[in-house]
Amino acid sequence: MTKTITRLAIILALLVPALASARTPQAEPNVNSRYRVASVSITGVSESSLSQALRDDMQKLVGKPYDQAAADDLARRMREQLRDYTVSVKVTRGDEPDSLKVTFEAVEPSRRPHRFDVAISPILYNTNDAFSVNIVPAFETHHSYFQFGLVSDADTLLERNMGVVLRYEHRKVGTDMVQVGLAYDYFHPSFQPETEAALAFRPDVPGIYRTRENFSPSVSVLPIRDVKLTFGASFQTLSMQYPVLRDETANAFTFDARFHHVEGSRHSVRHAIDAGYSVRRTTTTLESDFLYTRQFVSSDYTIAVGRQLFGFHFQGGNIDGAAPLFERFSLGNTSTLRGWDKFDVAPVGGARLAYGSLEYRYRPFVLFYDFGTVWDEGQAADVKHSVGIGLAWKNGFFMTFGVPLRFSGVTPAFMFGFKR
Repeated sequence: MTKTITRLAIILALLVPALASARTPQAEPNVNSRYRVASVSITGVSESSLSQALRDDMQKLVGKPYDQAAADDLARRMREQLRDYTVSVKVTRGDEPDSLKVTFEAVEPSRRPHRFDVAISPILYNTNDAFSVNIVPAFETHHSYFQFGLVSDADTLLERNMGVVLRYEHRKVGTDMVQVGLAYDYFHPSFQPETEAALAFRPDVPGIYRTRENFSPSVSVLPIRDVKLTFGASFQTLSMQYPVLRDETANAFTFDARFHHVEGSRHSVRHAIDAGYSVRRTTTTLESDFLYTRQFVSSDYTIAVGRQLFGFHFQGGNIDGAAPLFERFSLGNTSTLRGWDKFDVAPVGGARLAYGSLEYRYRPFVLFYDFGTVWDEGQAADVKHSVGIGLAWKNGFFMTFGVPLRFSGVTPAFMFGFKR
Protein backbone atom coordinates (compact mmCIF):
# COMPACT_ATOMS: atom_id res chain seq x y z
CA MET A 1 0.00 0.00 0.00
CA THR A 2 2.82 2.38 0.86
CA LYS A 3 4.54 1.62 -2.47
CA THR A 4 1.32 2.33 -4.38
CA ILE A 5 0.89 5.73 -2.68
CA THR A 6 4.51 6.55 -3.40
CA ARG A 7 4.07 5.71 -7.10
CA LEU A 8 0.91 7.84 -7.34
CA ALA A 9 2.72 10.80 -5.75
CA ILE A 10 5.54 10.51 -8.29
CA ILE A 11 3.06 10.37 -11.19
CA LEU A 12 1.17 13.47 -9.91
CA ALA A 13 4.44 15.33 -9.44
CA LEU A 14 5.26 14.73 -13.08
CA LEU A 15 1.78 15.44 -14.47
CA VAL A 16 0.88 18.68 -12.58
CA PRO A 17 3.62 20.90 -14.09
CA ALA A 18 2.84 19.52 -17.53
CA LEU A 19 -0.88 20.24 -17.15
CA ALA A 20 -0.19 23.72 -15.76
CA SER A 21 2.06 24.59 -18.69
CA ALA A 22 -0.53 23.25 -21.11
CA ARG A 23 -3.27 25.41 -19.56
CA THR A 24 -1.17 28.61 -19.30
CA PRO A 25 -1.20 30.50 -22.61
CA GLN A 26 2.29 31.44 -23.79
CA ALA A 27 2.96 35.09 -24.66
CA GLU A 28 2.87 35.43 -28.39
CA PRO A 29 5.68 37.63 -29.69
CA ASN A 30 4.68 40.77 -31.60
CA VAL A 31 4.65 39.83 -35.27
CA ASN A 32 6.25 43.17 -36.18
CA SER A 33 9.35 42.42 -34.10
CA ARG A 34 10.75 40.40 -37.02
CA TYR A 35 10.88 43.55 -39.19
CA ARG A 36 13.49 46.28 -39.25
CA VAL A 37 12.43 49.91 -38.59
CA ALA A 38 13.11 51.99 -41.70
CA SER A 39 11.90 55.38 -40.42
CA VAL A 40 10.28 57.13 -37.44
CA SER A 41 8.15 60.29 -37.66
CA ILE A 42 5.44 62.24 -35.86
CA THR A 43 2.29 63.83 -37.27
CA GLY A 44 -0.05 66.46 -35.84
CA VAL A 45 2.71 68.64 -34.40
CA SER A 46 6.13 69.82 -35.48
CA GLU A 47 8.98 67.56 -34.44
CA SER A 48 10.61 70.68 -32.94
CA SER A 49 7.83 70.63 -30.33
CA LEU A 50 9.63 67.71 -28.69
CA SER A 51 12.78 67.91 -26.60
CA GLN A 52 16.08 67.07 -28.26
CA ALA A 53 16.49 64.04 -25.99
CA LEU A 54 13.12 62.65 -27.08
CA ARG A 55 13.87 63.25 -30.76
CA ASP A 56 17.19 61.45 -30.38
CA ASP A 57 15.49 58.47 -28.73
CA MET A 58 12.98 58.31 -31.58
CA GLN A 59 15.76 57.95 -34.12
CA LYS A 60 17.42 55.22 -32.07
CA LEU A 61 14.61 52.90 -33.22
CA VAL A 62 15.75 53.18 -36.84
CA GLY A 63 17.71 50.22 -38.19
CA LYS A 64 16.72 47.90 -35.33
CA PRO A 65 13.98 45.25 -35.00
CA TYR A 66 10.67 46.84 -34.00
CA ASP A 67 10.26 47.04 -30.21
CA GLN A 68 6.65 47.61 -29.15
CA ALA A 69 7.57 48.36 -25.52
CA ALA A 70 10.06 51.04 -26.60
CA ALA A 71 7.49 52.62 -28.94
CA ASP A 72 4.85 52.71 -26.22
CA ASP A 73 7.33 54.35 -23.83
CA LEU A 74 8.13 57.05 -26.40
CA ALA A 75 4.40 57.71 -26.90
CA ARG A 76 4.00 58.12 -23.13
CA ARG A 77 6.85 60.64 -22.98
CA MET A 78 5.35 62.58 -25.88
CA ARG A 79 2.02 62.84 -24.08
CA GLU A 80 3.86 64.32 -21.08
CA GLN A 81 5.52 67.00 -23.22
CA LEU A 82 2.57 67.76 -25.53
CA ARG A 83 -0.03 69.07 -23.15
CA ASP A 84 -3.65 68.34 -24.17
CA TYR A 85 -2.59 65.98 -26.98
CA THR A 86 -3.23 62.27 -27.31
CA VAL A 87 -0.44 60.22 -28.94
CA SER A 88 -0.80 56.80 -30.56
CA VAL A 89 1.61 54.51 -32.42
CA LYS A 90 0.92 53.49 -36.03
CA VAL A 91 3.01 50.88 -37.86
CA THR A 92 2.94 50.56 -41.68
CA ARG A 93 4.85 48.53 -44.28
CA GLY A 94 8.16 50.01 -45.37
CA ASP A 95 9.36 50.64 -48.90
CA GLU A 96 11.94 47.85 -48.68
CA PRO A 97 11.30 44.15 -47.95
CA ASP A 98 11.17 43.18 -44.26
CA SER A 99 10.95 46.82 -43.14
CA LEU A 100 8.30 49.03 -41.60
CA LYS A 101 7.60 52.66 -40.79
CA VAL A 102 6.71 53.90 -37.30
CA THR A 103 4.48 56.98 -37.06
CA PHE A 104 3.47 58.68 -33.82
CA GLU A 105 0.12 60.40 -34.35
CA ALA A 106 -0.49 63.41 -32.07
CA VAL A 107 -4.06 64.68 -31.95
CA GLU A 108 -5.30 67.76 -30.07
CA PRO A 109 -8.81 67.37 -28.65
CA SER A 110 -11.31 69.48 -30.59
CA ARG A 111 -12.64 70.85 -27.32
CA ARG A 112 -11.04 71.04 -23.92
CA PRO A 113 -13.33 70.69 -20.90
CA HIS A 114 -14.17 73.71 -18.79
CA ARG A 115 -12.06 74.00 -15.67
CA PHE A 116 -12.64 76.15 -12.61
CA ASP A 117 -9.85 76.65 -10.11
CA VAL A 118 -9.60 78.90 -7.05
CA ALA A 119 -5.91 79.76 -7.00
CA ILE A 120 -4.93 80.93 -3.52
CA SER A 121 -1.31 81.48 -4.40
CA PRO A 122 0.96 82.74 -3.25
CA ILE A 123 0.27 82.70 0.46
CA LEU A 124 3.38 84.01 2.15
CA TYR A 125 4.55 84.98 5.61
CA ASN A 126 7.77 86.80 6.33
CA THR A 127 8.70 88.05 9.80
CA ASN A 128 9.80 91.27 8.08
CA ASP A 129 6.66 91.86 5.97
CA ALA A 130 3.87 89.83 7.65
CA PHE A 131 1.35 88.03 5.44
CA SER A 132 0.80 88.31 1.70
CA VAL A 133 -2.07 86.52 -0.01
CA ASN A 134 -3.66 86.28 -3.47
CA ILE A 135 -7.18 84.89 -3.83
CA VAL A 136 -7.66 84.68 -7.59
CA PRO A 137 -10.29 82.27 -8.99
CA ALA A 138 -9.55 81.14 -12.55
CA PHE A 139 -11.83 79.77 -15.26
CA GLU A 140 -10.44 78.04 -18.33
CA THR A 141 -12.45 77.11 -21.39
CA HIS A 142 -11.56 76.38 -25.00
CA HIS A 143 -8.35 78.41 -25.57
CA SER A 144 -9.53 81.11 -23.13
CA TYR A 145 -8.33 81.81 -19.61
CA PHE A 146 -9.95 84.21 -17.09
CA GLN A 147 -8.77 85.36 -13.66
CA PHE A 148 -10.37 87.77 -11.23
CA GLY A 149 -9.53 88.17 -7.57
CA LEU A 150 -8.25 90.06 -4.56
CA VAL A 151 -4.65 90.56 -3.50
CA SER A 152 -2.76 91.90 -0.52
CA ASP A 153 0.90 91.66 -1.45
CA ALA A 154 3.72 93.09 0.67
CA ASP A 155 6.38 90.71 -0.67
CA THR A 156 6.98 91.81 -4.26
CA LEU A 157 7.39 95.61 -4.13
CA LEU A 158 8.34 98.32 -1.65
CA GLU A 159 4.63 98.98 -1.12
CA ARG A 160 1.86 96.68 0.06
CA ASN A 161 -0.55 96.33 -2.84
CA MET A 162 -4.17 95.85 -1.80
CA GLY A 163 -6.74 95.66 -4.53
CA VAL A 164 -8.23 93.70 -7.42
CA VAL A 165 -6.70 92.04 -10.48
CA LEU A 166 -8.35 90.92 -13.70
CA ARG A 167 -6.71 88.81 -16.41
CA TYR A 168 -7.91 87.47 -19.75
CA GLU A 169 -5.90 85.42 -22.24
CA HIS A 170 -6.92 83.90 -25.56
CA ARG A 171 -4.27 81.31 -26.22
CA LYS A 172 -5.00 80.53 -29.85
CA VAL A 173 -5.63 83.34 -32.34
CA GLY A 174 -5.91 81.43 -35.58
CA THR A 175 -2.83 79.45 -34.64
CA ASP A 176 -1.12 78.18 -31.48
CA MET A 177 1.71 80.60 -32.24
CA VAL A 178 -0.30 83.76 -31.45
CA GLN A 179 -1.98 84.75 -28.17
CA VAL A 180 -3.62 87.95 -26.91
CA GLY A 181 -4.10 89.19 -23.37
CA LEU A 182 -5.69 91.96 -21.31
CA ALA A 183 -4.87 92.88 -17.72
CA TYR A 184 -6.48 95.35 -15.35
CA ASP A 185 -5.29 96.18 -11.81
CA TYR A 186 -6.56 98.61 -9.21
CA PHE A 187 -4.50 98.95 -6.03
CA HIS A 188 -4.67 101.02 -2.89
CA PRO A 189 -1.00 100.90 -1.79
CA SER A 190 0.35 101.47 1.70
CA PHE A 191 3.96 102.38 2.51
CA GLN A 192 6.20 101.68 5.45
CA PRO A 193 7.42 104.57 7.67
CA GLU A 194 11.02 103.77 6.60
CA THR A 195 10.14 104.55 2.98
CA GLU A 196 8.28 107.76 3.79
CA ALA A 197 11.13 108.98 6.01
CA ALA A 198 13.79 108.20 3.39
CA LEU A 199 11.86 110.06 0.66
CA ALA A 200 12.34 113.30 2.61
CA PHE A 201 16.07 113.09 1.76
CA ARG A 202 15.59 111.90 -1.83
CA PRO A 203 14.02 114.69 -3.95
CA ASP A 204 15.14 112.78 -7.06
CA VAL A 205 12.70 109.94 -6.28
CA PRO A 206 8.96 110.52 -6.95
CA GLY A 207 6.81 110.34 -3.82
CA ILE A 208 4.12 108.00 -2.59
CA TYR A 209 0.66 107.61 -4.12
CA ARG A 210 -2.77 106.72 -2.75
CA THR A 211 -4.00 104.57 -5.67
CA ARG A 212 -2.50 102.89 -8.73
CA GLU A 213 -4.56 101.81 -11.72
CA ASN A 214 -3.18 99.80 -14.65
CA PHE A 215 -4.57 98.62 -17.99
CA SER A 216 -2.31 96.47 -20.17
CA PRO A 217 -3.17 94.92 -23.57
CA SER A 218 -0.63 92.55 -25.14
CA VAL A 219 0.06 90.21 -28.06
CA SER A 220 2.32 87.18 -27.66
CA VAL A 221 4.10 85.24 -30.38
CA LEU A 222 5.62 81.76 -29.96
CA PRO A 223 7.92 81.55 -33.01
CA ILE A 224 9.76 78.39 -31.93
CA ARG A 225 9.54 75.89 -29.13
CA ASP A 226 10.57 77.22 -25.68
CA VAL A 227 10.46 80.90 -26.77
CA LYS A 228 7.68 83.42 -26.11
CA LEU A 229 7.76 87.08 -27.19
CA THR A 230 5.19 89.53 -25.84
CA PHE A 231 4.55 93.02 -27.21
CA GLY A 232 2.21 95.37 -25.40
CA ALA A 233 1.46 98.64 -23.71
CA SER A 234 0.83 99.68 -20.12
CA PHE A 235 -1.38 102.59 -19.13
CA GLN A 236 -0.88 103.41 -15.45
CA THR A 237 -2.46 106.24 -13.46
CA LEU A 238 -1.13 107.17 -10.01
CA SER A 239 -2.88 109.44 -7.53
CA MET A 240 0.20 111.18 -6.15
CA GLN A 241 0.00 112.32 -2.53
CA TYR A 242 2.96 114.73 -2.19
CA PRO A 243 3.65 117.57 -2.50
CA VAL A 244 0.04 118.10 -3.71
CA LEU A 245 -2.75 115.73 -4.66
CA ARG A 246 -2.71 115.10 -8.40
CA ASP A 247 -2.93 112.33 -11.00
CA GLU A 248 0.13 111.39 -13.02
CA THR A 249 0.55 108.75 -15.71
CA ALA A 250 3.26 106.21 -16.45
CA ASN A 251 2.24 105.03 -19.93
CA ALA A 252 4.75 102.74 -21.62
CA PHE A 253 5.40 100.43 -24.51
CA THR A 254 6.43 97.01 -23.19
CA PHE A 255 8.36 94.03 -24.51
CA ASP A 256 9.03 90.71 -22.80
CA ALA A 257 11.03 87.71 -24.04
CA ARG A 258 10.89 84.37 -22.22
CA PHE A 259 12.87 81.18 -22.76
CA HIS A 260 12.02 77.96 -20.94
CA HIS A 261 13.66 74.64 -21.71
CA VAL A 262 13.61 71.34 -19.86
CA GLU A 263 15.66 68.37 -20.92
CA GLY A 264 16.03 64.97 -19.32
CA SER A 265 17.95 61.80 -19.98
CA ARG A 266 17.65 58.14 -19.22
CA HIS A 267 20.24 58.54 -16.48
CA SER A 268 17.84 60.51 -14.24
CA VAL A 269 19.61 63.82 -14.98
CA ARG A 270 17.25 66.73 -15.68
CA HIS A 271 18.29 70.20 -16.84
CA ALA A 272 15.99 73.24 -16.74
CA ILE A 273 16.72 76.72 -18.03
CA ASP A 274 14.50 79.77 -17.52
CA ALA A 275 15.61 83.13 -18.87
CA GLY A 276 13.86 86.40 -19.50
CA TYR A 277 14.32 89.98 -20.61
CA SER A 278 11.77 92.76 -20.24
CA VAL A 279 11.77 96.46 -21.02
CA ARG A 280 9.27 99.24 -20.28
CA ARG A 281 9.73 102.55 -22.03
CA THR A 282 7.44 105.45 -21.20
CA THR A 283 6.99 108.05 -23.88
CA THR A 284 5.25 111.32 -24.62
CA THR A 285 3.64 109.53 -27.58
CA LEU A 286 1.42 107.83 -25.00
CA GLU A 287 1.10 111.11 -23.04
CA SER A 288 3.13 109.85 -20.08
CA ASP A 289 4.05 112.23 -17.27
CA PHE A 290 6.90 109.99 -16.08
CA LEU A 291 9.70 109.47 -18.62
CA TYR A 292 12.05 106.53 -18.04
CA THR A 293 13.25 103.21 -19.44
CA ARG A 294 13.31 100.14 -17.21
CA GLN A 295 15.18 96.97 -18.23
CA PHE A 296 15.26 93.69 -16.33
CA VAL A 297 16.98 90.36 -17.02
CA SER A 298 16.76 87.09 -15.14
CA SER A 299 18.08 83.57 -15.57
CA ASP A 300 17.65 80.35 -13.63
CA TYR A 301 19.49 77.10 -14.26
CA THR A 302 18.82 73.91 -12.33
CA ILE A 303 20.24 70.43 -12.68
CA ALA A 304 18.52 67.57 -10.89
CA VAL A 305 20.09 64.19 -10.25
CA GLY A 306 17.70 61.83 -8.52
CA ARG A 307 16.55 63.57 -5.35
CA GLN A 308 19.34 66.19 -5.54
CA LEU A 309 19.02 69.58 -7.22
CA PHE A 310 21.58 72.31 -7.82
CA GLY A 311 20.29 75.78 -8.70
CA PHE A 312 21.96 78.95 -9.98
CA HIS A 313 19.91 82.17 -10.17
CA PHE A 314 20.70 85.68 -11.43
CA GLN A 315 18.84 89.00 -11.77
CA GLY A 316 19.97 92.32 -13.15
CA GLY A 317 18.23 95.60 -13.83
CA ASN A 318 18.71 99.20 -14.90
CA ILE A 319 16.47 102.30 -14.92
CA ASP A 320 17.25 105.44 -16.90
CA GLY A 321 15.14 108.41 -15.81
CA ALA A 322 12.94 109.10 -12.78
CA ALA A 323 10.63 106.09 -12.28
CA PRO A 324 7.84 105.83 -9.68
CA LEU A 325 8.37 103.66 -6.61
CA PHE A 326 6.61 100.56 -7.96
CA GLU A 327 9.20 100.38 -10.76
CA ARG A 328 12.31 100.72 -8.56
CA PHE A 329 14.23 97.54 -7.73
CA SER A 330 14.35 96.05 -4.24
CA LEU A 331 15.87 93.00 -2.57
CA GLY A 332 14.99 91.24 0.66
CA ASN A 333 11.84 89.11 0.54
CA THR A 334 10.85 85.42 0.38
CA SER A 335 12.62 84.96 -2.97
CA THR A 336 15.65 87.28 -3.00
CA LEU A 337 18.35 88.05 -0.43
CA ARG A 338 16.41 85.91 2.03
CA GLY A 339 16.96 86.97 5.64
CA TRP A 340 17.38 90.67 4.92
CA ASP A 341 14.65 93.25 5.44
CA LYS A 342 14.16 95.15 2.15
CA PHE A 343 13.87 98.41 4.09
CA ASP A 344 17.30 97.86 5.63
CA VAL A 345 18.79 97.19 2.18
CA ALA A 346 17.23 100.20 0.42
CA PRO A 347 14.05 101.81 1.81
CA VAL A 348 13.28 103.55 -1.52
CA GLY A 349 14.78 100.86 -3.73
CA GLY A 350 17.30 101.55 -6.45
CA ALA A 351 17.75 102.18 -10.16
CA ARG A 352 20.39 99.44 -10.47
CA LEU A 353 20.07 95.78 -9.50
CA ALA A 354 22.50 92.87 -9.31
CA TYR A 355 21.55 89.64 -7.55
CA GLY A 356 22.68 86.03 -7.50
CA SER A 357 21.84 82.87 -5.58
CA LEU A 358 23.30 79.37 -5.21
CA GLU A 359 21.01 76.62 -3.98
CA TYR A 360 21.32 72.95 -3.13
CA ARG A 361 18.35 70.70 -2.44
CA TYR A 362 18.07 67.15 -1.26
CA ARG A 363 14.32 66.78 -1.33
CA PRO A 364 12.80 68.35 0.65
CA PHE A 365 15.80 69.97 2.42
CA VAL A 366 17.24 73.23 1.05
CA LEU A 367 20.52 75.10 1.59
CA PHE A 368 21.14 78.49 -0.04
CA TYR A 369 23.54 81.40 -0.32
CA ASP A 370 22.21 84.75 -1.63
CA PHE A 371 24.13 87.89 -2.55
CA GLY A 372 23.14 91.14 -4.21
CA THR A 373 22.62 94.86 -4.05
CA VAL A 374 20.50 97.74 -5.35
CA TRP A 375 21.88 101.23 -5.77
CA ASP A 376 21.50 104.49 -7.71
CA GLU A 377 23.83 106.11 -10.20
CA GLY A 378 26.65 107.88 -8.39
CA GLN A 379 26.36 105.65 -5.31
CA ALA A 380 28.64 102.79 -4.30
CA ALA A 381 27.18 99.30 -4.69
CA ASP A 382 27.08 97.74 -1.20
CA VAL A 383 26.74 93.99 -1.73
CA LYS A 384 24.74 92.11 0.93
CA HIS A 385 25.02 88.40 1.73
CA SER A 386 22.77 85.86 3.41
CA VAL A 387 22.64 82.12 4.02
CA GLY A 388 19.87 79.84 5.12
CA ILE A 389 18.18 76.48 5.33
CA GLY A 390 14.66 75.33 4.67
CA LEU A 391 12.18 72.77 3.44
CA ALA A 392 10.44 72.80 0.06
CA TRP A 393 7.92 70.31 -1.28
CA LYS A 394 6.72 69.63 -4.81
CA ASN A 395 3.23 70.92 -4.04
CA GLY A 396 4.68 74.43 -3.53
CA PHE A 397 4.73 74.61 0.26
CA PHE A 398 7.99 75.86 1.80
CA MET A 399 9.58 76.94 5.07
CA THR A 400 12.80 78.97 5.10
CA PHE A 401 15.12 80.32 7.78
CA GLY A 402 17.37 83.09 6.38
CA VAL A 403 20.29 84.77 8.16
CA PRO A 404 21.70 88.14 6.98
CA LEU A 405 25.49 88.18 7.13
CA ARG A 406 26.65 91.38 8.80
CA PHE A 407 28.78 92.42 11.76
CA SER A 408 25.98 93.60 14.05
CA GLY A 409 22.22 93.58 14.40
CA VAL A 410 21.83 90.10 12.94
CA THR A 411 18.12 89.28 13.03
CA PRO A 412 17.21 86.07 11.15
CA ALA A 413 13.96 85.96 9.19
CA PHE A 414 11.52 83.07 9.19
CA MET A 415 9.42 82.59 6.07
CA PHE A 416 6.81 80.05 5.05
CA GLY A 417 4.02 79.80 2.58
CA PHE A 418 2.76 78.31 -0.63
CA LYS A 419 3.89 79.19 -4.16
CA ARG A 420 2.65 77.50 -7.31
